Amino acid sequence: MSLEISGLLLREKQFSAFVTGTLLDFWRQREEGEFPGVDDVPIRFVRFTAPEHTRLVVVFPGRIESYVTYGEVAYDLFQAGYDVLIMDHRGQGRSGRMLEDGNRGHVVCFGDYVDDVEQFWLHHVDAVKTAEPLRYQRCFALAHSMGGAILGHFLARRPDAFDAVALCAPMCGIKLPMPGWLASRIVAWAELHPRIRDYYAIGTGQWRPLPYLINVLTHSRERYRRSARAYADEPGLRVGGPTYHWMRESMAAGRELMALAAHITPPCCCFRHRRI
Repeated sequence: MSLEISGLLLREKQFSAFVTGTLLDFWRQREEGEFPGVDDVPIRFVRFTAPEHTRLVVVFPGRIESYVTYGEVAYDLFQAGYDVLIMDHRGQGRSGRMLEDGNRGHVVCFGDYVDDVEQFWLHHVDAVKTAEPLRYQRCFALAHSMGGAILGHFLARRPDAFDAVALCAPMCGIKLPMPGWLASRIVAWAELHPRIRDYYAIGTGQWRPLPYLINVLTHSRERYRRSARAYADEPGLRVGGPTYHWMRESMAAGRELMALAAHITPPCCCFRHRRI
C-alpha cells in the first residue's frame, strides 16, 4: 500500500481532528474574490497560492456544490505542489442568484455558465500567465458533474486553455424519471408558462438534507456529515431542485456537448460514476 493511500485511511479514522486542526488552519489561508459574470451576476471564487508553486489546478464543482465544501480537495492539491482556484457557478454556492427564490436551481442560458468560466480563466489564469510567464509551467482543470459539462463546452471553445483535464462523472446528459421524449414535451410546455417555467421541475423541491445511507456521492460517513453541516450552517449555500427552464437548458447542453466532443483536444481523464 502506498504512503498516500495509507495516509488517507489514517485521516479517515481521525477525520474530526483533521478538520478542526490541519484543514481549518489551511482554510484560513484562503483568498476569496468576486467578479461580475453575465448580466452582472456576482461570481465568487477562492484561491490558495504559494510562491514556490509552478503548477495550477482550477476546480469546477457540480450542481448545487460550493467551494466551501471543497476544502479537503484544495488541501490535497496544495500539498502536492499546486496552486488552487475554485469557482462557484452562478445560481449556487456564494455566487449570485437569478431568481428571488435562491433555493431554485436556475440559469437563464446554459451558455452563461461557460461565459462566466471564460471570464474567470481570462482574468485569473491567462492574465497571470501573461504577466508572469514563469509563474505556471502547467495548468490543469478538475471538474465534477455539471462542472464537467461546463468545462467541456469551454474546452470546445478554447482547447488550449489547460494542459490536461480530469472529469469526475461529467454531466453529459440528465438522468430522467421518464422517457426523454416525454420530458422534452413537458419542458417545452412549461417554457410557455413563465410561472411554471421558473418553478421546481416535477419530482423536485426545496433543499433538504438526505440521510447518509441514501446519498450517492461518497462512502465516507464523516465527509458526508461535514458537507451536510456546511449547508446547515450557511443557509445561503443551499440549492434545491432545478427549474423546468434549467432542465430544458441542460438537456440541450448535454446533446450539444456530445456533438462537440471531437473539438475537446486536451488530454482528458474521465471517471464514470458508479454506486457500489
